[in-house]
Parts: sequence; C-alpha cells; structure tokens
Amino acid sequence: ELTKEHLAGKVMVVFGGSSGIGKCIADLAITNDVKVYSFSRTQNNIDISQLEAVKKALKHVFDIEDKIDFMVNTAGVLHKEPLATMDYQTICESINTNYFGMINIAIASLPYLKKSKGRLLFFTSSSYTRGRAFLSIYSSAKAATVNFVQAISQEWETFGIKVNCINPERTKTAMRIKNFGNEPEPGLLKPELVALRSIQTLVSGYTGQVIDVRL
Repeated sequence: ELTKEHLAGKVMVVFGGSSGIGKCIADLAITNDVKVYSFSRTQNNIDISQLEAVKKALKHVFDIEDKIDFMVNTAGVLHKEPLATMDYQTICESINTNYFGMINIAIASLPYLKKSKGRLLFFTSSSYTRGRAFLSIYSSAKAATVNFVQAISQEWETFGIKVNCINPERTKTAMRIKNFGNEPEPGLLKPELVALRSIQTLVSGYTGQVIDVRL
C-alpha cells in the first residue's frame, strides 16, 4: 500500500519518463500528489549522456521547487545484436546512455539530494547476473549499475541519501517489444507493478539494495 502522507508535496525527477516504466512511475507519483518533472530525449531533448544537459534539467526543477526529493532514472537503450556485427557508434551510444548516463545523473543530483536527504533510484536488468548472447553491451552495463549503486550507497550514507536499484523481470514495454517481439502476456510483468515497487522503494528505509520485482 502507498500512503499519500509519505508522498504529498514531494518533488520527483524522472529521466526516461516519456514511456514504459518511467511513465508509469511518473503517473503513479502524480496520483499520490507528488510534483513530477519528466525528462527524456523524445520529450524535451534531454540526453542523459550529456552531463551539462542533466545539470541544466535539475537546475530548472530546483529553481521552481526549491528542492528535489526523489531522483529516478529509467532511461536506457537496448540493442539486441551480436558484438561482431554491431556498429561501433551503436556500442558507444549504448555505453554513454546506460553507463555514463547513470554516472551523470548521480553527479548532478548529489547537491540537491544532500539538501533534501533524498532518494536515488536506478534500474538494472535480470541479465546483470549472467551476460547473455546478443546483449553483451547492455547486460554488462546493467552489471555495472548494480556495482555502482552498492558503492555510492555506502559513500553517500553519511549525507543521508538512500540509493537503490530495481531489478524487474521481463516487463512489457515498447523497448522490449521492439527487441523481442510480442511475447506471451502471462510471462511478462506489467510496468504498473514495477512502478508501484519503485515508489515503495523510494519511501522505504532501504539503501544499497537490489530490489527484485517478479511475477
């Protein structure tokens, strides 16, 4: 159960909030009286692989709200392809979004989360524990995500910042359908459930955890 008392009046920034899990998190937060600011390449041309773009987005929110409580990053790219045939530019784009993007968000959010003793939430994939054929760049970045979350959650504990990582099983999103086609519905998580677990994690006392979301 989510209670509005934990959420009403809080300010949330979602990177990757234009579709999929990010949009579901933003929508659920709004229904619980959270002020949500959503950024993505398609929505407002914010590319998380560019540190200055992330800093500018967060400054914009802070200038309006005077605080940021929750920071969520669901932005990611997935290319299902053998490494041998992958275009080098595609490899760089994948690493820049899935790995450097996460680091940029952490760096840019630190001053705001220190002030609010806020929460930072990243997303990994079930492929983080074992690399999979045709997903070498994606799954290795997701393994890095877990390691990064564990490390900075320890570093930032003294600031009162909580950093966690959501690990959803296969979830029905546009990105997944594009790469894997239409799969049987019973075997897929609904993004709304992942959104609920994400917000429950944000208001919890957890830090440094990988939260598995399963059917």
